[in-house]
Amino acid sequence: MATLTDFIVALLQSVVELLVNFSSVALNDPLSPILVIFGNLFIIAAVGALAYVVLGALGAELGLGTTPGSR
Repeated sequence: MATLTDFIVALLQSVVELLVNFSSVALNDPLSPILVIFGNLFIIAAVGALAYVVLGALGAELGLGTTPGSR
C-alpha cells in the first residue's frame, strides 16, 4: 500500500522530470523559448483574472469593500 511519503516523493520526482522535459523542448530551436514564455504568460493572466473575480465575489459576500448602505 502506498503511503503519503511515497506519494510526495513520486510527486517531487514527477515535477523534476517535467522541468527537464520542458527545458529540453524549450531549447530545441530559437522560437521555442519565446512560445513557452508567452504560453506561460497567458496561463498566468487567465489564472490571475479568475482569482481576482473569485476573491472579489467572496469579498462581496462577506461584505468587504462595501459601505453599509450600499447593499
